[in-house]
Amino acid sequence: MIELIHKYPILIKVMMTVVVVAFVFTGGYLFTREDTGSYAAKVGDAKIGMQEYQDALARMEEVYRKIYQGSIPPEMAKKMEYKVLGDLVDKEIQLQEAEKQGITVSDDELSDAVHEYKAFLGEDGRFSKERYADLLKAQGMTPVVFERELKDELTVDKFRKMVKDAVYLSENDVRDAYKKQLAAQKKEFKEEEFQAQKENLWRVQTLLAQEKLMSSFMDGLRKKYKIEVSPSLKTPA
Repeated sequence: MIELIHKYPILIKVMMTVVVVAFVFTGGYLFTREDTGSYAAKVGDAKIGMQEYQDALARMEEVYRKIYQGSIPPEMAKKMEYKVLGDLVDKEIQLQEAEKQGITVSDDELSDAVHEYKAFLGEDGRFSKERYADLLKAQGMTPVVFERELKDELTVDKFRKMVKDAVYLSENDVRDAYKKQLAAQKKEFKEEEFQAQKENLWRVQTLLAQEKLMSSFMDGLRKKYKIEVSPSLKTPA
């Protein structure tokens, strides 16, 4: 597993999504709890709460414990803290950019998202307000806080989709990428083999191209914002 993640870094992004969703079903953190006022970082005039950072770090630690089957190497723990803070900064930047682009989440969209969580379903298979409130209370949250955070997540998803939808790969693009891959492995290209796995190759190449575009796009956006990290947090050299 560890070797695969080092070879294909994008896997960690997928695993993070899976594990975060799993928290909802197993009684773990549900996004973030109400913050007490201290901040982990500032993006412009907006603050990223220390509680939000600590909750996100706890989720990331759970991912790496599964990867390393227990303890996390010290050097990885430092990188993990830096990544968590960076991801939260990126999220705030994306929220501010989404607002500038007029990207919003309607009340109906938010309601639908809440009702889709299986953790909130009653014995009859329908959404249960009582179970919803009880689960959030068990996590030290209120519906207002949960729905605010969920709305932010949905907004970020819309923004990221807008950026990634700019990616288009033709069949020739996919073929050329496949040829380069084979050449690196000193293997011969065969059109019939390409056609047989064309759809899978297209999905993988599109995903990689989207992540590359998103990374480049965020590099540009970060330069536009004043970012301040709390003195109480140490980042790796």
